Amino acid sequence: MPLQERLVRPRAIGPHRPSPWAACALLTLTACVGAGQTDGFFESAATAPEDTPARLTLSLDRIETAAAGITPGSVPPAVRATIEAVTPGGEVVFLGREWGRNGEGFRVESRYVDGASESFRSALINEEGEILERSHTLPATKVPPVVLGAAMKLGRDIRRCEIVSDAVAEREWRIRCVDGGGRTFVATVSLDGRLLHAQRIVAAELQVDAR
Repeated sequence: MPLQERLVRPRAIGPHRPSPWAACALLTLTACVGAGQTDGFFESAATAPEDTPARLTLSLDRIETAAAGITPGSVPPAVRATIEAVTPGGEVVFLGREWGRNGEGFRVESRYVDGASESFRSALINEEGEILERSHTLPATKVPPVVLGAAMKLGRDIRRCEIVSDAVAEREWRIRCVDGGGRTFVATVSLDGRLLHAQRIVAAELQVDAR
């Protein structure tokens, strides 16, 4: 299926309740990396498709990772080929340019539905079509107990489990969970079960200079 036909708009979550990502940026508090890595984001965000929310990872007064939505027509052929290889089929729920700690490239996230089950695949791909980072979700039952235990220090309601790899090998787990107060957290956990980062997802309005 062509990439433009796989791209979907943000979905509603419940009757008469629009997705919070439709009008909000995704802000995550995490550890800091060097400045100057996200400069291209600001121009891209100003010209991004209206229905694609930006994704930001913040640390104190710096942007660590930033991604802005793009149209399928702006994806280079080499990147398009890799997208079809690593995230075949499914609904493309995010397509954009990303800058940050994993390098600069094109971010794609696809959703797959099989009966009552839902899964996701994500990849960051550079201009040459090389994979800089990739991840896929797994059922909680297939996650090592020591990894789940580390994540559940933040919230006991496990919502999403991803195994994250770089270009060579599996690197870490990323677990999304919710605490008793309804707050959503992302726990980055090492392969041997050490909690590396404790992050919280919050909704926020994002304004950029018009172009």
